[in-house]
Amino acid sequence: MITPTVNAEKIREAVKELRNVDPNLVKELRKELRSKISPLARQVADNVPTDPPLSGFGNTGSTGWSDVVPKISFTPGRSRKTGNHLVSIRIQPRAAKRGLYIAELGGSRTRGASNRGRAMIRNLNSRYPMKGRGGRFAYTKFRLLRPDAVNLAKDALNRYVTQVNRKLKF
Repeated sequence: MITPTVNAEKIREAVKELRNVDPNLVKELRKELRSKISPLARQVADNVPTDPPLSGFGNTGSTGWSDVVPKISFTPGRSRKTGNHLVSIRIQPRAAKRGLYIAELGGSRTRGASNRGRAMIRNLNSRYPMKGRGGRFAYTKFRLLRPDAVNLAKDALNRYVTQVNRKLKF
């Protein structure tokens, strides 16, 4: 799958220029990006089961299971790894619990797992097999929807580029 790359430095410069032309344009752009990508983020969140995938996640402690909510942010900044993201979709548990992260990523790396860890991964894989790398629930759905999210973001950016160009031509 080919997806376009984003030059974060150029985006930061463009946002700075947008603020100089019209400070409300950046707010409108963020609002539009959030509203356009929100349904896709909801689909990603809906792919996470509401019930715990294994009985061990059905506790009320820190490793328990919780409903999830999608979070969308517009960040023309640097990510720790690639530095080229424009819109971020995050899936977060409603409560401060780590069960989602443990189940989502369990088995993505095989280094140093204990016997109990390997048993948990086997049970998770039997019920919810991990397809490729990255995750079992949310990331699997995100990989399918990513091209759509990229296209929606590109379309919104192109509309705002056209608006700014009109304003600059006086």
